[in-house]
Amino acid sequence: MQLSKQLSTQKRISSFLFPLFAAVVLSCISHAADESEYTIRASVSEVRLVFAASDRQGHVIKNLRPTDVAVADNGSIIRHFRSFRPASESPLELMILLDASDSVASRISQEIADVKSFVENSTWGDRDRISILTFGGPRSMLVCARNCNAAITLAKLDSLRAGGLTPLYDALFEAAEILGKEGDPELRPAMILISDGADTISMHGESDALKAMQNVQAAIYSVNSRSSKSAPDRGDAVLNYLAGSTGGLSFAPGRNIKESLHAVLEDLHSGYVLTYELPVHMAGQHSVRILPTVDPRLQFRARRAYDDSRE
Repeated sequence: MQLSKQLSTQKRISSFLFPLFAAVVLSCISHAADESEYTIRASVSEVRLVFAASDRQGHVIKNLRPTDVAVADNGSIIRHFRSFRPASESPLELMILLDASDSVASRISQEIADVKSFVENSTWGDRDRISILTFGGPRSMLVCARNCNAAITLAKLDSLRAGGLTPLYDALFEAAEILGKEGDPELRPAMILISDGADTISMHGESDALKAMQNVQAAIYSVNSRSSKSAPDRGDAVLNYLAGSTGGLSFAPGRNIKESLHAVLEDLHSGYVLTYELPVHMAGQHSVRILPTVDPRLQFRARRAYDDSRE
């Protein structure tokens, strides 16, 4: 009798625990499946290149087709792309980086007026975002983040006073971190740098800043704020190098800043965006270059490298 009761009790416990145990097991299996799916998705890396196309006379090519280009990625030739579309179809994530150090104090008022006019009077898409970061002295200042076309945020620029040393590379590094936080693959990051190109205090080096910009896929448009009457300076070479390495443009000293800003916006609206699967999973820097497949007279501008671990 006692044995019968024990067996009956064990049977009731088993009938209670088995569904619970099965639920736990199924949950673990489901969770493992989810983890497996996530791992598979994470293991497939996609490279995105934003680039401009022109002929040898500098005229923009507006009807480029995917078959007109190939990509050399660390020696691998990519001809088939996951996507290929005009850059104007992607919303813009624009960072305006304004040098407010002592070396530009005499020009800062006009530069502020030009930036405000550019933001207020340019044509922006509904999903375009504009940020302004100023730098001078030991720290940078984020004037506004992604909403700088609002009058109340632009008014903050009027109180800006130039002074201090020039943390150019630190500001570039910080700008890259801000641009990289959004994580929206549809956004097209770009940066306008208004400066004389002379760094005097940064903790980061030029290579650190450049790598950070390349990894967030942001083209740098360098607007040299120095006078055309001044002698050539190392800062000129720095601004040219930053723009050339990221697929942007560099505007020479003495050029009207307002005109330069509108030239940047026109260039941003006339490029292309292509994506492709990473050909070789190799940690470290990949060199990239866009090549013509049909017309050898075509010329391209794009970033020259990216880091596999960040794509």
